[in-house]
Amino acid sequence: MKTIKVPLSIEGIKSLQSRIEEVKSGLVKASEEATLELALMAKSEIEKNYNETIYTDGNDDVEVFIETEGTKTKVGVRGSQVFYREYGTGTKGEQSMKPPTLPPSWQYNKGKTVRIATEKVEEKVGLSIGTPYWTYKDKSGNLVFTTGIPAGAEVYRARMKIQSMKRDIALKKVGGVLSQI
Repeated sequence: MKTIKVPLSIEGIKSLQSRIEEVKSGLVKASEEATLELALMAKSEIEKNYNETIYTDGNDDVEVFIETEGTKTKVGVRGSQVFYREYGTGTKGEQSMKPPTLPPSWQYNKGKTVRIATEKVEEKVGLSIGTPYWTYKDKSGNLVFTTGIPAGAEVYRARMKIQSMKRDIALKKVGGVLSQI
């Protein structure tokens, strides 16, 4: 621990108070810088994960964003396909690695559009009899038969990476301020 010597006088105490305010201001700024650095890293990592995801069907409308309000910064994703990309769908989603907690309403192979392949479907598109599937139209209007998509876990993977780095970034920023005392 560093020792600071202060003359026992009004001027000495005022000087110490001024120095404390400078350090306090420096710590606030370091905290804001660390938060922004982590937010930018998180955004970049999520975007990288989305770009590396193998499965895309042309319907993806995912947007990664950063919003700052006061001292709080939020990194997130928007779009109608976000949950499908993150958690996967159908049999493929259920079998793939996914974030440990699912939204309460998220269910695999359930819903009014899920059907079970019959002999006719097997002949038409090659899905085995009894396989859960559904159809949708891609952006070109073509009918697509699917058993789901694997969980991409793009946000979850970014979160794990950033969590492992946040302590070092905070220590670097705060340490820079404290080293100047």
